[in-house]
Amino acid sequence: MELARKLLSSLFPSRCILCRQTIIEAVTGPHVEICLPCYQALPKNDSTCIRCALPLPDDIDGNVLCGRCVNKRPHYDYSRSLFIYEDEVVSLIHQLKFGEKICYARSIGEMLLTVVNNEVLPDQGRPDCIIPVPLHNKRLRRRGYNQSTEISRVMAKKLAIPIAYDAVVRTRHTKAQTDLKAKDRQKNIKGAFSVIDVKKYSHVLITDDVVTTGSTVNELAKVLKDKGVERVGVLSVARAPLKN
Repeated sequence: MELARKLLSSLFPSRCILCRQTIIEAVTGPHVEICLPCYQALPKNDSTCIRCALPLPDDIDGNVLCGRCVNKRPHYDYSRSLFIYEDEVVSLIHQLKFGEKICYARSIGEMLLTVVNNEVLPDQGRPDCIIPVPLHNKRLRRRGYNQSTEISRVMAKKLAIPIAYDAVVRTRHTKAQTDLKAKDRQKNIKGAFSVIDVKKYSHVLITDDVVTTGSTVNELAKVLKDKGVERVGVLSVARAPLKN
């Protein structure tokens, strides 16, 4: 299989999904279709709040809480995010989410897997399951797929951690969070999730493509904690910085 893969790669080289140039050097593995220069140019979320993964200035010690977490801790216990939601990361996620580029989910999932292996598993332990932020059936039918689920498949398969597809459902069709202010996002998402069955899980990892204010993942973490889940983490592809 490996020989066949290398042969196919030499005959039909992959093109970077960002710059469309032939990929000469793989980033993190053969299934990441982003060239090294493009990957290095993506804004990494390296300096963050230790609780919610909010991007912080590079000169701040990484072992700190942001002001919002100092004032009010989120319901989830930890959060990790690979990129800052800006520049080419916005385009990449929009293509996956709205441009029907479901094939991008494999590359994104492979990149996110490095965060799980390097930060989540060593620091937080092994989750019992992965729960992608669920879409309401109306939005799922319109889009055709849940981008958070597709990203999670790569990690679930390689780490042998199950995806709890039916553990939580979105019972209320909410307005899109994109154009709402922080307080309006909290009101919009309140009561939108219903837990079906999480009795066998004590440590759950929520996955999402983008965390903006954190209202959605925080509400989901709350309902999970209310049903007895002891530890809840959040893993996202990108975290939005605070608006100026």
